[in-house]
Amino acid sequence: MVDDNAAMREAIARSLRRRGCSVTTAVSGVDALEALRMQPFDVVITDLNMPERGGLWLWRQAVALRPELRGRFVIIASEPFPEPRSMSHFLESERFLLKPITLDLLWRQVEEVMRDARVAATGAGDQRRDRPSRGAERTT
Repeated sequence: MVDDNAAMREAIARSLRRRGCSVTTAVSGVDALEALRMQPFDVVITDLNMPERGGLWLWRQAVALRPELRGRFVIIASEPFPEPRSMSHFLESERFLLKPITLDLLWRQVEEVMRDARVAATGAGDQRRDRPSRGAERTT
């Protein structure tokens, strides 16, 4: 979970932990990229607008470093949005939530990421209704 706002970061991390996820937090895109260099993650949840390096920068760097992360990002944003051209590649494969969000809505997005990753890994066609096994998700 990557967010420069400590209250948001900790609330989301606490909610995911209660659902059985192992959560790593970071205060910036730069810190998150360091974590991604050190270990793999199943899902990356990040704020779009952060002072140092934002969510789109992190996504570009992370997918270059670990191509398997494509399709495993959830970006949370409030305005201002970047220009549409810079978001177009992101929106082709990733998830985007507009603040204010509910923790249940975020959890549903995490479940979808995990489901889609399992389907892609197994090549199984119609397991879309399966839920991820709790405790198996590693998020940053």
